[in-house]
Amino acid sequence: MKAMIVGAGIGGLTAAIALRRAGVETTVFERAGELREVGAGLLLAVNAVRALAELGLSEKVRRLGTPASAARILSWRGETLTDVPADELEKRLGAPSAAVHRTDLQGLLLRELGEENVRLGATCSGFEQDEEGVTALFVDGSEERGDALIGADGLNSTIRTSLFGGEKPRYAGYTAWRAVVEPSHELLPWGVGFESWGSGARFGCAHIGGGRVYWFATRNAPEGEKDGPVGSSSGPKATLMKLFGGWHQPVAELIAETEECEIRRDDLYDREPLDRPWGEGRVTLLGDAAHPMTPNLGQGACQAIEDAVVLARCVREVGKDGVPSALRRYEDLRRERVAWIVRRSRALGRVGQLENPILCRLRDVALRAVPDRIQLRQFERVMLYKERSAVR
Repeated sequence: MKAMIVGAGIGGLTAAIALRRAGVETTVFERAGELREVGAGLLLAVNAVRALAELGLSEKVRRLGTPASAARILSWRGETLTDVPADELEKRLGAPSAAVHRTDLQGLLLRELGEENVRLGATCSGFEQDEEGVTALFVDGSEERGDALIGADGLNSTIRTSLFGGEKPRYAGYTAWRAVVEPSHELLPWGVGFESWGSGARFGCAHIGGGRVYWFATRNAPEGEKDGPVGSSSGPKATLMKLFGGWHQPVAELIAETEECEIRRDDLYDREPLDRPWGEGRVTLLGDAAHPMTPNLGQGACQAIEDAVVLARCVREVGKDGVPSALRRYEDLRRERVAWIVRRSRALGRVGQLENPILCRLRDVALRAVPDRIQLRQFERVMLYKERSAVR
């Protein structure tokens, strides 16, 4: 059996590893000419760590970064709104989460898969399929034939467009800046992380190993708004200092320590979950191509990793002769869970991005009043995932 995966992100590489360990010859096709470093951290929550454990990778992943700290939300002044200790989370969930640099994780996955199984500079333009197989088409005129095609090519997936048309994703209403910094001194004590909420804006940070701190900032903004040139009064650093300069320590200090050219800004999007199968015949979708979500629950990469492991289980159990049924089974197992997480993340973002001062005060009071056991219950629903059997 031969599978083709379009997209060498976290989901695509994990799926390739999982399928190859299930006995499937798998090649990843990536349009970029090289896998470049992206200044971003990732939360690998317990559900992702456990999925990676099935591939024998959990210990390697844990060594990449640091254990995730407490689930701590502060006000913009530094007042504690909610604080669930890391040890309590680990006790309830049975394993620690990990905070890692996205590039470090991608590099680990690439080494595990083998670079020879990834073709860079291969831009997929669509596909054709019949009862015997599927053909991936590329812009340079080349073609590849296989038994299955998995679109793991992100928010604006070519494979998704070929299946369902080019409907635009939904703008969340806010933009995000993010960067990785190596502070010159201990601005953030080791193991400490937090997310702070203000009026129409948030800031969060965490250690990701190697003396590095990942931070992100959000603000309600019109879609497509851009920062001015680096070094200007409207550049990213000046804009962020105007927004967050009066927030509690070390928010402004982390921004100030960051090289301005390393600050990346992206508008945030998701899509309404599909109420039908994600694919047709021998073609399916995975990760953001299937269910893009806002980052408010830190579950984007985690859900792609879950997808990858469940997909490989379904294919392994059915085999080459039943590829379409294996793909539909995979979609059926995943659809309800990811739809809930997409909508839950969207709702959390709306609360976090509230701008009306009165509503913000009510929100903060309500957060303080939520008992720890209720918060832990929510974490459990997100992170303690046990899908139905992959075999009917």
